[in-house]
Amino acid sequence: MKILNLILLLVLVSCASRPQLYPNEKRKSVSESKAERDVDHCMEDADKYLKSGKAKNVAKSAGGGAVIGAAIGAVGGLFTGNLGGGLVRGGAMGAAGGTAVGALTPDQVKHNYVNQCLGEQGYQVIGWD
Repeated sequence: MKILNLILLLVLVSCASRPQLYPNEKRKSVSESKAERDVDHCMEDADKYLKSGKAKNVAKSAGGGAVIGAAIGAVGGLFTGNLGGGLVRGGAMGAAGGTAVGALTPDQVKHNYVNQCLGEQGYQVIGWD
């Protein structure tokens, strides 16, 4: 149960990710609330634009890989007596493999979209929290 709670927490934290802006001339010339509105606008645009296409296919690849990896890990865990550890390791490896097949995760695609959107407005993204 602790493992599932940890996974859920990681998913929720990753959903709350926001870009951090470099304090360049553009950022210094606008208020904090204006910069936040611009970030929100780009993130909303990304969500609308990325509802279909490659981003969905990547998510399917990662999710399918995680399920298959977890199943394989569970079998390995049965043999070693560590079912929980096998599930976690197998799921993580499967998700990584599925994502590699899909190239970028949906979060990475969204980050790239938002970075581009903000860059076109003169902002510089230095990272995501």
